[in-house]
Amino acid sequence: MVKVRTWLIMALAALVGLSLPGAGAQAAQPSTTAPSAEAPFLVISDLHFNPLDDASLAARLDAAPAKDWPAILDGTAGHRLSSFGRDSNWFVLHAAFAGMRQAQPHPAYVLHTGDMLAHDFRETYEAALPARKGDEAAYRAFALKTVTTLMETLRHTFPGVPVLTALGNNDSYCGDYAVEPNGLFLDDTLPLVTASFGRARADRAGVGRDWRQAGNYVIPHPTLKGVRILSFDTVMLTRKYKNSCGQPGDTPQDTTLSWLHQALARARADGASVWLITHVVPGIDGFATANAWAKAARDASAAGQAAPACTAPVELMAPGMEPRLERELAEFHDIIKVMFAGHIHMDDLRLIGAPGAGVPVLVTPAVSPVYQQSPSFKLGRAAPDGSVASLTTYYMTNLSDEPSVETARWAPEYDTAQAWGANRLTPDTLRGIIARIRDSAPARAQYRRIYSVARPQASAMTPDNQPLYLCALDNGLVDAYTRCACPGP
Repeated sequence: MVKVRTWLIMALAALVGLSLPGAGAQAAQPSTTAPSAEAPFLVISDLHFNPLDDASLAARLDAAPAKDWPAILDGTAGHRLSSFGRDSNWFVLHAAFAGMRQAQPHPAYVLHTGDMLAHDFRETYEAALPARKGDEAAYRAFALKTVTTLMETLRHTFPGVPVLTALGNNDSYCGDYAVEPNGLFLDDTLPLVTASFGRARADRAGVGRDWRQAGNYVIPHPTLKGVRILSFDTVMLTRKYKNSCGQPGDTPQDTTLSWLHQALARARADGASVWLITHVVPGIDGFATANAWAKAARDASAAGQAAPACTAPVELMAPGMEPRLERELAEFHDIIKVMFAGHIHMDDLRLIGAPGAGVPVLVTPAVSPVYQQSPSFKLGRAAPDGSVASLTTYYMTNLSDEPSVETARWAPEYDTAQAWGANRLTPDTLRGIIARIRDSAPARAQYRRIYSVARPQASAMTPDNQPLYLCALDNGLVDAYTRCACPGP
C-alpha cells in the first residue's frame, strides 16, 4: 500500500470553503483557470446521509426548511462521527468533504455514483417521529430536505465544479430499489441534479426528460473533448428492483436499456467516446454468492452430508438483464472508455465482456462506514485518449478512535499505478491486473486489503472464500462464473 502522508483535518478545514445553507460560512472561491483534459477529478459513492443520527433533533429538522438544517445539525453535542456499522451522520459528511478539499482543492469535476439517503430511511424517520407514521407528504418533504442538504453542501464545497450524480437504490420515496419512473422523487430532485452541473454544458431539456423518465442523462465531459458522460440507472435492472409505486404495465427495464442503446448509438454516430457512471455494479454478487456457499456448507454439515461442490451464483441483475446489458456494452465497447460504479461499499474493479470487447468497471468504496470499510473517496486523472490514467483511494485512518471533525485524519491508501503497475486503466491492463491477482499470493493479499479499504480484519472476504470474489472480476454471466468457480474434473 502506498501511504504518502497523513493530514490532520482541523475544524477550519471542515468549515472554510463549505458555503452551507444557513451556516454563514464563507464560500471557497472557484478556480478561474480552465481545467485541462488531464486535470484531477474526484469520485465519491454511497454517502448514505442520516440526519437523524441524533434523534433528538428530529422535530426541529422536520419543521425547518433545508437551508436551516446545517445550523441545527451543528448543534449535536460532541460533533462525533458515526462509527463503523452506522451510516454517515452530518459530521462524517463534514469530515469527508474536508478530506476531499485537502486532497484536491480544485477538482475539474466530481463523479457521484449514488445512494444519498441512509439505509432504512423511512423506518428511521418514523421511529424518530412516530406521529408522522403514514404521512406520505411529510416523509417526502423530509427525504427531499435530506437530499437537498447533502447535494447543496457538496456543491458549495466545490463552487462552480460540475458534480455529476447517478441514482442509487436508496434514492427513492418508495423504498429501497423502488424508484418510480416518471415519479415524484425524480421530478423533485431534477433541479438539484442540474444545479450541480456547475459550469458544465448540458442540454437541460434533454436532461430533464431523461432524468424524469428513468434517472438517466447525457452531458458532455467537462474536460475531455469528444467524450460524453452517460449517467445510467442500473437500479431498475437489478434482481431486487420493484416498481411498487409505478403504473401497472410499466417496463422500466426495457425503457432503461432502450435509452442506453440510443444514447450510445448517437455517441458513435457523432464520433464521440463515452464514460458511464452508474450505481449498481454489473455481474455476479461475490458477497452474496460466498454467503450462499457458506450456508449450503453449514446446512449440509447439520444434515450429516458432504458440502456441495458448487452452488448457483447470485446475480446483481434480475434474471435475463445481465446478458441484455452485456450485449449493449459489447456492441459499443469500442467507444466506452470506462464505467464508474459503487453500491457494494468496497474498493473493486471488474472487466465486463468477452476478450476483445471488454468494458472496465471501476468501483468506488463508500463514504458511509455502515459495512465496516473505512470512509473513503477516490482522486483520478484522465489520459489524453479518454481512458482513466490512474486512481488514488483516500481513506479515514482513525475512525476507530471515535474522532470529531477536528481530529479526523485522511491519507492516501494506494494508487493504481504504483499498486498494479498500470499507466492506464484499459480493458487490457485490467485483464492483466486480474490475472496477476489470481496467480500471485502477495497480489491476492494486496487485493483483500484494497477491497476492504485497509480493514481486511473486518471484511467478509477471507483467504478461504476469496476465489468466489475473484471469479466475479471478469465473469459477469452465470455460465462463465460457474465455469470459473466450479471447474470440472
